[in-house]
Amino acid sequence: MKLHQLKYLVAIVENNFNITTAAEKIYTSQPGISKQLRLLEDELDLKIFERSGKQLIGLTALGEDVVKHARRALQEVENIKRIAQDKNKVESGSFSLATTQTQAKYVLPEVFKRFHARFPNLQIDLQHGSAEQMSDLLDKKQIDFAIASDNTNLSPDVIKIPCYHWDRVIVFPQDHPLGDLTKPTIEDIAKYPIITYKKPAVGESSLVKAMKAKGLQPNIVFTARDADVIKTYVRNGLGIGIIASMAFNPRTDQDLIGFSAKNILPRCTTWIAFNKNLLLRRYMYSFIELFAPHITREWLNGYVNKEIPVDGGIISQGEEQSLPMHRIGNA
Repeated sequence: MKLHQLKYLVAIVENNFNITTAAEKIYTSQPGISKQLRLLEDELDLKIFERSGKQLIGLTALGEDVVKHARRALQEVENIKRIAQDKNKVESGSFSLATTQTQAKYVLPEVFKRFHARFPNLQIDLQHGSAEQMSDLLDKKQIDFAIASDNTNLSPDVIKIPCYHWDRVIVFPQDHPLGDLTKPTIEDIAKYPIITYKKPAVGESSLVKAMKAKGLQPNIVFTARDADVIKTYVRNGLGIGIIASMAFNPRTDQDLIGFSAKNILPRCTTWIAFNKNLLLRRYMYSFIELFAPHITREWLNGYVNKEIPVDGGIISQGEEQSLPMHRIGNA
């Protein structure tokens, strides 16, 4: 068994069992990959792939186990390289992170500015996506970190660390009737069409849950992942918007009124996640320090190694309640 055979195996799985596409992605030939797969199956004396004629259509039950261990083996090889790079203070290459539009635009610019000043030779690859897409990228180790606020359950191989809380803001035009109220209530909000973030893939959003708890049915007429898109449609009279507090700026959004929903809707929690099989390099610890200064390297290592009590794989409820609130420029 050779490492390049495991690399080919994983590449095929990550390219929907298309050998030609996998070969292009890893800069080798389709016949070469096919030959190495046959050799691997012969050596292991087991069938890794389900086939339809010459077409690969999936993994056998044993094949799934083989791929899982192949990924771990390749990651351990990468981790050995990371140890050497940290020892030799090699701080070049690529740092990849997936996040939401709100985090990318309103939270991370200052963090990355300071991060880049510390590690100018690192290329930063910032991707956008849903929490489900980020989870898939983490499982495949195609990104270093993911940052989001969704309540998505991640795989057992992913460590999810809550970093800070934030509240939502209700936004509406200056001439909207809500502007005449001193303290709008959840009942007041429910009277109007709502524009807000796309609902999670599984379950209901906390907005919907909060309204249903009061016997209300929200009239959500438009959803988007982008807070700026939501504000655009609020400006066009489609409804009132509900967005993250960091996405509303009274100076640049002067045509809108922003009312804090902290006493109306439950708080949200932003988390950072990474694959537990990934060896964290020095610059990764530095990024976490810049993003969430209250999370020290010592605390993080204790958390990863289960030396700090956790509840269901997530930080204990007592500690989560003590998380700081997000402040612009203070991430």
